[in-house]
Amino acid sequence: MHLLARGRLKRALRYLVQPVPYWRGLEYRLVWDAARFTPGDRILDIGSPKLLALYLAEKVGAEVHATDIDAYFVNEYTLLRRARGLSEQNLAFDVQDGRALTYAAASFTKVYAVSVLEHIPDEGDSDCVREIGRVLRPGGTCLVTVPFWPVSRDEYKEPDAFYWAGSSKTRADGRVFFQRRYSEADLFTRLIEPSGLALDKIAFVGERVLAGSDREFGDFLPVPSGPVHPLLSRLVHTGPVDSPAALVKPLCAFVVLTKPTA
Repeated sequence: MHLLARGRLKRALRYLVQPVPYWRGLEYRLVWDAARFTPGDRILDIGSPKLLALYLAEKVGAEVHATDIDAYFVNEYTLLRRARGLSEQNLAFDVQDGRALTYAAASFTKVYAVSVLEHIPDEGDSDCVREIGRVLRPGGTCLVTVPFWPVSRDEYKEPDAFYWAGSSKTRADGRVFFQRRYSEADLFTRLIEPSGLALDKIAFVGERVLAGSDREFGDFLPVPSGPVHPLLSRLVHTGPVDSPAALVKPLCAFVVLTKPTA
């Protein structure tokens, strides 16, 4: 209703019908199950959709800092924060570049990035995980999800009004960098090794359908189907498993890292 009051009818209706996209709910569950969030946590959200941060602040009572490289989300989620009766001390919104965070070293007990690192061009994903390693406290946990594919792949798209059109890199043909799909080797060379953190877990999730296609089942789902997305996800998704070879069609890698205490 707060979004409706500000004239954002389309966004408000989308929140009611489809709070998060079909694929995002599965990633949230992976992070939630592995992180074991507690009220004493100080959590950093690197660029993820902010509804998870909102949920953690309200239901867990942790201190959460939700960030993004652009301020597009601040006003909207400030309204949602007020609607839920949360304080700025409980849930802070910061404009941050994950490649050069302004937080002090060892500031957070947990850091997560849900489908974020793949959108950072060039070597920015490695720079970001290096920064995560810096701001994470000893004994702290880092949790990330990224698209997975058998071979490395960069994807470009026509620029649109969304933030990466102004925050990414542009090819000679005018298309902007959208995301990369990580191979198994990429997970180590681009993310795990540059972070300086210890590997705790890698898991993979896939689909039972569209084998061999780079299209995903969710690409064909209209927004009004949002209420049945959890059911569809249970029917279509497989995993998590330890090896992508066990999947008909791999889609996502989930990586959990910890910072050594000594």
